[in-house]
Amino acid sequence: MPKGKFLSLASAAAMGVMASALPTVTRAAESELAITYEVEVGNLSAMRIAYKAALTADGYESTASIKTKGFADLFSDYRMEMASAGGFAGGALKPSHYRSESKKSKKTKVLEVRWKGDNPAVASTPKDKEDDALVAPGLTSGLVDPLSMLLRKAALQEGQPCPSVERVVDGREVYDLRFTLAGEEKLGSKSPGVYRGKALKCSMTYTPVAGRPAVKFKKKGGPPSKFDIWFAAIDPAGSGKAMYVPVLATGKLQGMGFVAFAREASVNGRTLSQD
Repeated sequence: MPKGKFLSLASAAAMGVMASALPTVTRAAESELAITYEVEVGNLSAMRIAYKAALTADGYESTASIKTKGFADLFSDYRMEMASAGGFAGGALKPSHYRSESKKSKKTKVLEVRWKGDNPAVASTPKDKEDDALVAPGLTSGLVDPLSMLLRKAALQEGQPCPSVERVVDGREVYDLRFTLAGEEKLGSKSPGVYRGKALKCSMTYTPVAGRPAVKFKKKGGPPSKFDIWFAAIDPAGSGKAMYVPVLATGKLQGMGFVAFAREASVNGRTLSQD
């Protein structure tokens, strides 16, 4: 697995834990979420992920930034900025545009996904015809980008955040994220991050479907990458309907253990520690 993919998967695991973070009952009024994750690999600080989203009755916008830090920054000065936007139709979330810009070793890569109706089309700068051809067979209806996936689970989710299966496109690949419920646990003083209390533990598997990673996955064989994620049930508005804020994720990449945890989080201006 290339370093870039290692970083992408580590960040995907961290972002995957955000997949049920916005409330489902407040579309009429604007809802805002801000959350910062710290990712440690092999007990060393490796990257920081900052995610923000705003949801209204008319649509949504979300952004995320990823940057290596600490010891990892010495070996791979990697950063990525992402943005997505879309609306709602028939009670369903409909993405319209997704863009990511990654920078590594003074090289910049831009990936874009645009939807016409329910059909996505991808573009890359600089253009990579081989990557575009490999991802093309997976460009079917019903796909969402990584950031819109987070909101789709939240906007349509009733009750627990798993089980579910999400098919995602990021411009370079199409992949499935499968969430299964593992049970309830209590995160105590030894748990990293800001949250202490009961949380739902879910397992998440990442399976490439189309694109260069899918070709490598099928050639290599073996099981898909698997991560554990903990969701905290939070009801900041006192509505009686909890939303599930992701607070912790663990797993292994390239044989190295990692942990991603929420170091700061707020929903509609209220911090997680206040709930």
